[in-house]
Amino acid sequence: YRPLDWQIKFTPEINVNYLKVRENGIVSPDVRAGTTRLDAHVGLQEAFVEAKIVDLSRNFDFLSARAGIQTFTSDFRGFIFSDQEPGLRLFGTLDANRYQFNAAHFVMLEKDTNSGLNSIAYRSQQVLIGNLYRQDFLKPGYNIQASFHYNKDDAALQYDTNGFLVRPAAVGLARPHKVRAYYYGLTGDGHIGRLNITHAFYQVLGSDSKNPIAGKATDINAQMAAAELSWDRDWIRFRGSIFWASGDDNPRDGTARGFDAILDNSNFAGGFFSFWNREGIRRTGSGVSLVSGGSLIPS
Repeated sequence: YRPLDWQIKFTPEINVNYLKVRENGIVSPDVRAGTTRLDAHVGLQEAFVEAKIVDLSRNFDFLSARAGIQTFTSDFRGFIFSDQEPGLRLFGTLDANRYQFNAAHFVMLEKDTNSGLNSIAYRSQQVLIGNLYRQDFLKPGYNIQASFHYNKDDAALQYDTNGFLVRPAAVGLARPHKVRAYYYGLTGDGHIGRLNITHAFYQVLGSDSKNPIAGKATDINAQMAAAELSWDRDWIRFRGSIFWASGDDNPRDGTARGFDAILDNSNFAGGFFSFWNREGIRRTGSGVSLVSGGSLIPS
């Protein structure tokens, strides 16, 4: 199909939520806030312009650019980055759409605490992403992708809308610190015959200027792997999934081995319908998340 010559998209969202709990100190760290909260927020989730730069072949291969707040998921299942952020993205296809590619630079926004929608405030974080997809790799219906992510997360002090400390996390030496992380990934998705296959592996390297648990600068060396196989029989899909992320048996040494994503929203092992994936799990009384909402990683 012929790609778009240009488009403009604008998507605001409005959220109103009400919270009622049994104890003080949950709505806010200030117990005078009581046990109920009514909150509203308007977020700008998409606001971009897109234009085709050039046609690359008579088979509708193209190169386009998109600038503004846009939705982007960097791999098949959203393991490392999946969000709506302002940025500049170059994308297109080659070889009659057998190859798809993206090169993107995002400037991250703070999120409204209670709705999860964008706020108009810079998060002191930038993300660069490049990826390349190959359709029908080895077998028709099986697709493979190589990707690179760079996360430039600068030191910042941030409290959320309700007054809880967000950055740095309230654990260990809670001082602002900067992270430089480089993600190298290889993922696949599709089917070989009747067997449906998804797999992913990521290696992340980098540095943390003041790791809060180690209490000193550390190098980053962590890994993540996932695999899912399924088989369709009539209207039933039999599926098995496994997900692994490296941990750290000595968090006070000079190497941080616990894996974390940039901003994941994993469509895996149940995805949105999984309680573990969907609900953020916090340590009792600390305000520190063990698992963020939408994530599989206990980071």
